[in-house]
This record gives sequence, structure tokens and C-alpha cells, in this order.
Amino acid sequence: MAYLSYLQKARDLYYRQQDAAAAEAELSLRISEPRSLQEKRATFELMGNILRSQGKFDQASKLYEQINDFYQAGYCLMLQGRLQDIQPYWGRTLLERNNHWCVSLYGLVTKQLGTYPTLFQIRNHIESDIANLIAANQNDYLQNLLSYIDFLTQINLESPKFAGRALMHAGHLEQAVGFLVRGQKALPNDPEIYFHLGQYSMALGHQKEAGLMLKQCLLISPTYRPASELLGKIAESA
Repeated sequence: MAYLSYLQKARDLYYRQQDAAAAEAELSLRISEPRSLQEKRATFELMGNILRSQGKFDQASKLYEQINDFYQAGYCLMLQGRLQDIQPYWGRTLLERNNHWCVSLYGLVTKQLGTYPTLFQIRNHIESDIANLIAANQNDYLQNLLSYIDFLTQINLESPKFAGRALMHAGHLEQAVGFLVRGQKALPNDPEIYFHLGQYSMALGHQKEAGLMLKQCLLISPTYRPASELLGKIAESA
């Protein structure tokens, strides 16, 4: 189908080349053209994601609303700090699925959590939510959410790892390490947590400590390729 070519080009620009502005320009050429419901949903959803990543939350929210993605429409309002305006959107989401993640997310960011999210909800959402709150400079919401990581760990033992990884990738190293260490205590045989601790040490320029963490990762999982590759880079620079 013809529409797949421009969608694929925009996806490539956005996801692979990480050029949101170019992806937006590509989709802008097609956004107002007549299309099938399938094409409209795919186009509007991708454009919404692109706009949201650039902080264009109002525009993104309107696009999501046009394809009845009320969760994402409300999510954009949350990233603006407009929790008072979310109810019409997330209320409709909950009518369709009363245990949707949005009810837990609202409780987390307002520090009023009254639900028990599932293991899979935490796995699917918590890391990206932390990253999105950081990118949107919603620090109060972020700290409220992070205050529940110990509680969430009772449901999903990977919770501190997810939090630490998101914080580390966003450059919040000082806060990240505490969660990574808690992640190691929660899952001492998880090779991934040692890899991330190695990444953390590398970010600080502590190659010796990084090497120890990476070797521990490979001791648990000898085929963990990212760890062996990073360890190889340390050896090359020595």
C-alpha cells in the first residue's frame, strides 16, 4: 500500500536516525490527506509520538484524541502538569478497562496510590514513564513516583532496576546508583543489573569497578553480549 512507504520513511527517521524534526516534516506532508481508518490511526499515532517527544504536548494530545486514544491524550496533559484536566480522558479510558495502568500512574504521580498494579503493567510502563517525566521536567511527579519503587518491588522485583536504568540513561547518575544497588539486592543473580552497574561505573570513569561488574555479569550469563563488548572496550583503552 502506498501509505506504508511514507510511514516507513517517517519511522526510520524517528526511531533509527532519531531525527524527530525530519520525521515530523515527512508526516506533515500527508497528515491532512484523505485516508482509511487504518492509515489515519497509524499516521496520527506516529505523529503524536513524534510531537510528544519534542515537547509539543497540545498538538500531540489533539491527534491522539482524534483516533480515540484517550490514554495518550491525557498522558500529554500529565506531562504538562495539567492533572486537573485529565479526568475526561482517563475517565473514558477506565470505562473501557477499569484496571488500566492510568489509574495506578495517577496515584503514583500524585502520591495517592490506592491500587495494586500488576507485574506486567510495571514492566511495560514504569521505565518509560520515568524517562518521559524527566524529559518533560516534571520533577515533583517524578519524585512522587520514585517514592513508590520499594512498594512496587514487592510486586515486580525488577522495579528498582527499571528506575535506576531510566535515571542513568537520563544522566541522573547520583540518584540512579541507589536504585541500581537496590536492584542488585532484589535480584542478585540477574546479569542485567551488573551490566548496568558496569555502565554506571564507566560513566564515572571508574574502569576498574566497571570491569568487575561486567565480569560478574558474564559469570552469571557468559553469552551476555553487551557486557562482553563493553569489557572489550575497557581492555582496548587500558
